[in-house]
Amino acid sequence: MYRSEYPRPSFVRENWLNLNGKWDFEIGSENKFDKVIEVPFCPESELSGIGYKDFMYDLQYRKYVDITAPQLEGSIIINFGAVDYECTLFVNGKKAGYHKGGYISFSFDITEYLSEGRNELIVAVKDDTKHPSIPMGKQSDRFESYGCSYTRTTGIWQTVWLEFTGKTYITERKITAIPEIKSVVFEGKLNNAEACEVIAELYYKNEKVAECKTSADGNFNMTAVIDGEIKLWDVLAPEIYDIVLTVKNNGEVSDSVKTYTGFRSIELKDGKFLLNGKSVFLRQILDQGFHPDGIYTFPTIEDIEKDIDIAIDLGFNGARPHEKIFEEYYFYYADVKGYLVWGEYPNWGCLLDSKANPEGLLNFLPEWKEELVRDYNHPSIIGWCPLNETWEGKHFCDVVSQKAIYDATKEYDSTRPVIGASGGYLYFTDIDDYHDYSHTAEEIISHVHNHKNGTYEYEVVCKKNREDNAKLLTPEEMEGLPIFCSEYGGISFNIGENAWGYVNESNEDDFVAHYISDTTAIMQSDCMGMCYTQLTDVEQEQNGLVTYAREHKFSQEARKKIRECNMQKAKIED
Repeated sequence: MYRSEYPRPSFVRENWLNLNGKWDFEIGSENKFDKVIEVPFCPESELSGIGYKDFMYDLQYRKYVDITAPQLEGSIIINFGAVDYECTLFVNGKKAGYHKGGYISFSFDITEYLSEGRNELIVAVKDDTKHPSIPMGKQSDRFESYGCSYTRTTGIWQTVWLEFTGKTYITERKITAIPEIKSVVFEGKLNNAEACEVIAELYYKNEKVAECKTSADGNFNMTAVIDGEIKLWDVLAPEIYDIVLTVKNNGEVSDSVKTYTGFRSIELKDGKFLLNGKSVFLRQILDQGFHPDGIYTFPTIEDIEKDIDIAIDLGFNGARPHEKIFEEYYFYYADVKGYLVWGEYPNWGCLLDSKANPEGLLNFLPEWKEELVRDYNHPSIIGWCPLNETWEGKHFCDVVSQKAIYDATKEYDSTRPVIGASGGYLYFTDIDDYHDYSHTAEEIISHVHNHKNGTYEYEVVCKKNREDNAKLLTPEEMEGLPIFCSEYGGISFNIGENAWGYVNESNEDDFVAHYISDTTAIMQSDCMGMCYTQLTDVEQEQNGLVTYAREHKFSQEARKKIRECNMQKAKIED
């Protein structure tokens, strides 16, 4: 079985059953189940055992599971890491749950549908990559991959598992570590509204440092205070506090969950990004989260960790996990390594035009809110970036939609900054974000303060006299906002036919000199951070610092020079 580990490292229950492995499968909806697929890999991937690359609008999965009488005395939850796009679950022939959204995790309590012995699970999936209201990220809307669009992912693409708890269990938790008052605030929800007790225990290096408890009847809110010194979570130097959350009914444990947190503060001030009160330059890299064998799904968690390790070895301190909601193990490794990342969303393919396509926002917002809830607790996430390159066309987002997304984000999380749109039209934002694929130091430096709101197509769009243009933030309105060059570079190295990058170098020394020139220009400007395009090649887009298979392209000496360049002190740092 691939991916046999417990799949949710930030919310761990001990009593569980992994449902990965072989499932009966069919392309269509006729209940033929004439194939066998290896879950959690999408049918487009080779690891799935299917390897079918054409469009698939309907899929069916079937698996049988055995349930015992003692398990039925409590609650049984089925969890899906992600299913693209619409998922309907049937348990023993009865509809037991429905979810829409191809990237976020979700759960159903299926206790009432199960019986002792053998039980049938059927997962029916619908997906339409070409639909203008469905967020699809970098999935190709053509048969073949092209440009910045790659092989599609349809159906189940993350782990499926069962959990066994008592009758009352935690359905949602929000954990906020506040260093100024040495406190951790716990907010959450329970599935049953009957009176019970919730207990939180806080540990540092296996020593209990704080505890709090409260009575709860559906919701809980409590605070644990540490008496003594606290250790801060910092860039590439993380300090982690382990947490045990326990739910008791009449003195009996009904649910127990292991999680963790980190004390750190984030602030934007005087054009700088401050972590724990100190200016930190964001040395980030674009990570698209594709893998040649599993496409959206990495074969092992070690493969996920490797992406972060490669970046750190090259002198980066973080990443944009790009146009995708990454699985939780990515954020776990970022947490335990002190790697700074953004919470992003696959907005491409979803037209967010409140007048022409109101369905787009109706699909976008619920899943985005689910992402905020799932990932809020990760200390490595330093801000939210729900939109990318929202220019004219199928990626467009108008002012009404951006305001709704920005407001919803701030309502749930007031502790982190929000980028209105990375490289796109900025109507509401905490950061002046832009993309720059020019390739001389002089151009790069001139663009730091002279880039347009919306980058490339700003002037073209303004000529169309869209009413939204009058609502774009002006240079005067953005004055004083921190400046983030969230994409640059994209330099290819000695590529062949049917591949592309923004500019190509055929000699290693020339590549390194080009990289150092572009990167140094940004680091010695007034930018608060940079994000280089990109970590790995992805299919035909071959401008990564390593290959699609995560093999080094450059010699050890060249990698050393890239690392030294990235680690130079930036102008804006203290």
